[in-house]
Amino acid sequence: MDIIYKDNHYDKTDYNEFVKRHIDNPCNIKTMLIMRRTPELIFAMCMCLERNNTVIPIDPAYPKKHIDYIIKDSAPDKIISDIDSYNDLFQEKRSNITQNDVAYILYTSGSTGHPKGVEVTYEALSNFIEGISETIDFSPGKRIACLTTISFDIFFLESIVALNKGLTVVLADEEEQRNPKLMAKFIKDNAVDIIQMTPSRMQLLLNYDKELICLKSVKEIMIGGEAFPFGLLQTLQEKTTARIYNMYGPTETTIWSTISNLTYKDHIDIGRPIKNTEIYIMDDSLTLLPSGQIGEICIGGKGLAKGYVGRDDLTAEKFIYLPQKPNVRVYRTGDMGRHLPDGDLEYLGRTDNQVKIRGHRVELEEIESHLNQIKGIHQAVVIALETNETDKILQAFYTSDATLNQKEITDYLSSKLPEYMIPVRFKRVESFLQTENGKIDRKRVLQCVEIKTGDDLPEESKLSELNAVPQKAFGVIKSTLAPKNEDVTLETSFVEAGVDSITFVNLVVALESEFNFEWDDEMLLITAFSTIRSMVEYVDSKISE
Repeated sequence: MDIIYKDNHYDKTDYNEFVKRHIDNPCNIKTMLIMRRTPELIFAMCMCLERNNTVIPIDPAYPKKHIDYIIKDSAPDKIISDIDSYNDLFQEKRSNITQNDVAYILYTSGSTGHPKGVEVTYEALSNFIEGISETIDFSPGKRIACLTTISFDIFFLESIVALNKGLTVVLADEEEQRNPKLMAKFIKDNAVDIIQMTPSRMQLLLNYDKELICLKSVKEIMIGGEAFPFGLLQTLQEKTTARIYNMYGPTETTIWSTISNLTYKDHIDIGRPIKNTEIYIMDDSLTLLPSGQIGEICIGGKGLAKGYVGRDDLTAEKFIYLPQKPNVRVYRTGDMGRHLPDGDLEYLGRTDNQVKIRGHRVELEEIESHLNQIKGIHQAVVIALETNETDKILQAFYTSDATLNQKEITDYLSSKLPEYMIPVRFKRVESFLQTENGKIDRKRVLQCVEIKTGDDLPEESKLSELNAVPQKAFGVIKSTLAPKNEDVTLETSFVEAGVDSITFVNLVVALESEFNFEWDDEMLLITAFSTIRSMVEYVDSKISE
């Protein structure tokens, strides 16, 4: 066991010391981990899996109400936490488990307004470890960057799978994980061999390190969690010597189900299934479709999850037996795809209202459910808007008797949902267009919105009182924040403008590129600025130095 964290090495001795402190943690129980990003988080996961526990990993950054719901829903026997509000919260209780087959439970966004827990078995995890190793070179001693949040299933690849194969895990802290400038330095300084990223995160890294110098030592790049833009593939092919893989698979089929080596390809596909995994393309009537025809991607094999915690109805709906092959159990992904003539699989989008935001799977209905609970909102619809090839933002529309305070809406949602599920914009509309069967027509939501052009903006946003540099800075900010020409002004707050951590980084990158200066490290915090004016003034001060 070899983990690097903040330039310090942690090995089997450190792990054994951790285990001694938790010697009373029994076998065959459900153990929830609410822990910060330190080597002890990985130690705890390894210890629990060695003792045949079911691990329930929770990001401590999640809102308390979100965490409390998961605690109630999953009913863990024990909680291990380094967070004061949780470390003494739970009294250990023993389940009636005699032999545990569930390795971990991960909670994903749910269409009912609550997250749903996916139960992944030890057999599925073991199969993944074996299958992924046949394609990706996990040679002992290689270094893999651990950049993912604990609540994302690919964290298991970056930690448990890697350690199982004898790799050195280089663990990024919270700032290195979020800030692309620090991330680039982290990857370069640690001479990382293997990285795994969403396209959105790779694009952010590229924005800071345009020549991708930080990837000089990298030998394998795994891209997944979102559709892989062809332009990004071309950039990686041009600027790196690494092997480039496109990874595909939902949580319900254990991390990744298919892999495509795109290193020398001139198109995007998601490749072929890993060991003991089958892909079926089916139409709405569950008829198997031949190669070339588009249908729903259904996945079978040893990687299938057991089902959803306490949701037998949903488990039966999503995990089905094929009518043509009654002994074959598959998971209905809700993804559209087809088999190409060479046998590879092509991904062609979603069949429902589930989207990917920064690699996280988001059910739009879950956000809408919480919005509809806010006093004054009659109806709410959330859509994902593409801002560029790799980025999407969530925008919420609602009907109400009056425009509601955006900060109050955001504060309420922040108490219920993770940050990546908070819409960046909220807009009141008079009504929603409907389909023939009386449902909201999501495809025509934007037709309900009166979009303002630059000529329609209030006088204060035209910056008549400012000189050339601030005016130009405002223009950069406005174009970055408002691909749909939203009416931001100097006095618009970051909250009102829908600035989240990713958007903030995009602003920094755009302004650094436009004015050719380096942002001060102490100002690389979203809390350093309150309004658009404060950021404009900061840029002006840097240029004037």
